[in-house]
Amino acid sequence: MHKIPGLQLAALFALCAVLAAPARGVAKTSEATSERVAVVNGVSLERTDFDKEVFLVQRSVLGLGQPLTCGQIASIRSEVLESMIKRELLFQDSRKTGIKPDEGAITKEIAALRQQFASESEYRNELARRNVSEEALRSQLARNSALQQYLDRQFAAKVSVTDAEMVAYYESHLDMFKQQLQARVSHILVQVDPAWNDARKREARRKADEILKNLKKGQDFAALAREQSDGPTRTNGGDLGYIRTGQLEPELDRAVFGLKAGEVSDVVETGYGYHLFKVSDRKPATVLAYDAVKEQILQHLVQEKAKQNADLHAKGLREKASVEILLREEVNTAKRP
Repeated sequence: MHKIPGLQLAALFALCAVLAAPARGVAKTSEATSERVAVVNGVSLERTDFDKEVFLVQRSVLGLGQPLTCGQIASIRSEVLESMIKRELLFQDSRKTGIKPDEGAITKEIAALRQQFASESEYRNELARRNVSEEALRSQLARNSALQQYLDRQFAAKVSVTDAEMVAYYESHLDMFKQQLQARVSHILVQVDPAWNDARKREARRKADEILKNLKKGQDFAALAREQSDGPTRTNGGDLGYIRTGQLEPELDRAVFGLKAGEVSDVVETGYGYHLFKVSDRKPATVLAYDAVKEQILQHLVQEKAKQNADLHAKGLREKASVEILLREEVNTAKRP
């Protein structure tokens, strides 16, 4: 089956992404969640979910270095609202087909999420900090699972792509297949909470400096990562795999790609804490051959065609649905089918 990322509700790359859209019907703090933005066939869409999606889109645009005008912000809010309405309509339609969440896959996803934390208590504390219960998390993942299965079966599975379309796409998008400079990187993080007092922050810095000192003495990076890193990759010795230039925050990117194979960075400070990196291999920039990317192109074209078909279907559902816009500033700007 071919997945349709453009219509997925959440990505499980990190906890913040998973928790970006808490399940409907779960009790939350009253003042922030009392407002609804729309009602779709009797189902309420909540302001907190809307605000989080708007924030993620705005952050993505700003991350590209593009400042936002008032008009662009209004457009983003309108588009996010319409996207939420269409997803709700598709989810409601999926329920009519009898699709059920994959409970086994959901359990595995939660287990994988737990492994990103040093202990069960840290995992629970993070959920509590974000005001999300595991029940709410499981409910959202169940919703995601059912909707993804519906999108795969109803749209992606019915799409066909020809070899000629794939070759034409490759030849017209060569810039997309430029493989940037890559480095095989391992990472040690000494985490810092902004709420800590100065003494505790200094202690964290001393810990990072001591780790660096031991690395310079020849101690094994992977062993130190397993023993002392607070990062999510500690269980596999800090290994991040191959990363490309531009994937990390600028100060981390400069630190990593300024290293030769076998070298270890100095301590790098960010808002998350203190970082140490080791580069074990480097791959020069190149343009990937067609044979190396044709499966990727196939997946992309399938996804694009399926996404278009799903969007057309959602527009048809929108025309027949009972949709009430409650968000005042979007009353006149929300897109109509």
